[in-house]
Amino acid sequence: MAVGSIGAAEFERLVARTGNEKFLARPYAGRKEGMPVSECVRMAAANDRAIAAANATLSGRNPLIARLSVLRAWNVLAARGRQAESMTLSLTVPADMPESELRAYMREAYAVTELSDVSIVRTDASTVTATATVFGGPAVDGNAEEASEAAGAAKDISGATDAEPPAPGREYHIILTGLAGGEETLLLYEANKERLSSKYPKHFLNEIPQLAEGLDQRKACETGYRNGVSYMYALGDGGVYAGLYAMSGRIRTGLCVNLPDIMISQKTIEVCEELDIDPYQIGSGGCILMVTDDPGKLLSALWKEDIEAADIGRLTDTNAKELHNGEEVRYLEPYRGG
Repeated sequence: MAVGSIGAAEFERLVARTGNEKFLARPYAGRKEGMPVSECVRMAAANDRAIAAANATLSGRNPLIARLSVLRAWNVLAARGRQAESMTLSLTVPADMPESELRAYMREAYAVTELSDVSIVRTDASTVTATATVFGGPAVDGNAEEASEAAGAAKDISGATDAEPPAPGREYHIILTGLAGGEETLLLYEANKERLSSKYPKHFLNEIPQLAEGLDQRKACETGYRNGVSYMYALGDGGVYAGLYAMSGRIRTGLCVNLPDIMISQKTIEVCEELDIDPYQIGSGGCILMVTDDPGKLLSALWKEDIEAADIGRLTDTNAKELHNGEEVRYLEPYRGG
């Protein structure tokens, strides 16, 4: 059974193909010749701040997807520099699902937040689809600069509207917060308990649910914006690889990332090894990519708040998306879904 949400790249293609390019708030088609990395970062940040809502969709037959969809939506909005004002949850469930099972999904969602509205639709589908939508203010139309200024009135936590543009020529580092693949490890564990129990000791498996404790990244985002972050991107489907590729495309720069520096739990590695899955390509909704030209200051601030974070690479002024593992170099590809 496939578990996951609609990928960001897939969503943007759908929006573009239905003629709603303005919704994406991306006024330039590509990196213009001679445009410095600092300007690319600034424009990407302004574009993202123009979007005052976020949603996340996960599917499966595990009540945990209701909670995870809420956390994902929160993280996306926080990465855009906004505080949530209200949240809704939409559940599409099988027509014959008993009320007792449906309550389990509701309990998972209410375990992390009070919802403003809940809609439940029964269909012929065999799986459940949970979509959380969080609002941080009214949506804004217009160009990036005007949208950025208007968005600032809607509980903008980034402080970016008052900040000076990033200095040209500075090297921009990529900081990762959270553990890669931790989110989907929870779902994989629940779906494969019997198989995993035959290989790993009970005390090891009992620690896997603890991965849920680091999925809410709102505090990390607030700390980042107070300490020099120029741009943030919340991860989701496709894991770290997909997130890095998508962020690079949104900023319109290349990147150079060191694989051993990406933080990942040994629990995730073991689970994925047993299931023959790449741990860097599974759902990572509890991770944020942060771009800054002062990585020392940012990391110190995050560590002071007991937030797991690491410097994993840097942006480049090319189109190449390089992943380094010792002497081996590979190039990241777009997430295809699935």
